[in-house]
Amino acid sequence: MKVLICYFSGTGNTRKVVNKFAEALTAEGSEPTIYKIEDNNFNYNVKDYDILGIAYPVHAFNAPSIILDFAKNLEESRGQRVFILNTSGEPLKLNNISSIKLTKILAKKGYNVTNEYHYCMPYNIIFRHTDNMAYKMWKTAQEVIPYDCRELLSGKYSLLDKVFMGSFIAWLFRVEHWGGRFNGKRYKVSNNCIHCGKCVNICPTHNITLKDGEFHFGKNCLMCMRCSFLCPKSAIKIGFFNRWKVNGAYNFNNPNNYEDEVHKNYCKNSYIRYFEECKNKISQPTSEVEQEEDEEAEDVVKA
Repeated sequence: MKVLICYFSGTGNTRKVVNKFAEALTAEGSEPTIYKIEDNNFNYNVKDYDILGIAYPVHAFNAPSIILDFAKNLEESRGQRVFILNTSGEPLKLNNISSIKLTKILAKKGYNVTNEYHYCMPYNIIFRHTDNMAYKMWKTAQEVIPYDCRELLSGKYSLLDKVFMGSFIAWLFRVEHWGGRFNGKRYKVSNNCIHCGKCVNICPTHNITLKDGEFHFGKNCLMCMRCSFLCPKSAIKIGFFNRWKVNGAYNFNNPNNYEDEVHKNYCKNSYIRYFEECKNKISQPTSEVEQEEDEEAEDVVKA
């Protein structure tokens, strides 16, 4: 089975999930192809693939504008299956509404969204998760992705539950698309800056320019946090949200030491529920399809 996964990743979490999903697809005998949407050179014939995947980090309970624009530019389809992967720093059910607008766009194009999977990965804004939590999140995602992959390939539909008035809430929070561009123009560079130019080179929308030794931030910011998160000197101030800035890549390896979780009560019940649901998934020795096959085989032996 040929699978095309198109993704956008702000600071790398979604990319890690996509690569792991592709690895799981390969292990199941499928042929995954990965396309990075920000490259803006999409030349694939979607009809050549059995399933199309779209992956993104949740932005204010929505898919980023770059994802919606990509979907709008897809060729027409006649019922092709689509699955959605998304990541966020907290496992609130509100994140499930992030696909509503995207699904509507795809439906108008003739695509059929049949599966959705959400993975909790550490924040790149609001506050910094501990390395212990980052490790737990990534370890959990790695363990549950093969299960989700087998479910997808089995043909079983699996959509995330949407909260009451989800469409209205998602519409309300899509102000972030405009607000991100407005706030992005107010980014600044502090005296810590060493003029390495990394932020200029990694911005997905080429929104940052360096001219005559000064940085300029345009009106195309996605609020993906890539520039501020990966700045080697934590020199970028992110406008109105600077108090929420998180800087520096996470170490996803087992830290082997306990670090006090300052925000341990933040969304506490949601995290407990998420990890418990994932644990229940990975505790099953086989998928439902494999269980049915095993039962059929047992019936044959008994006969």
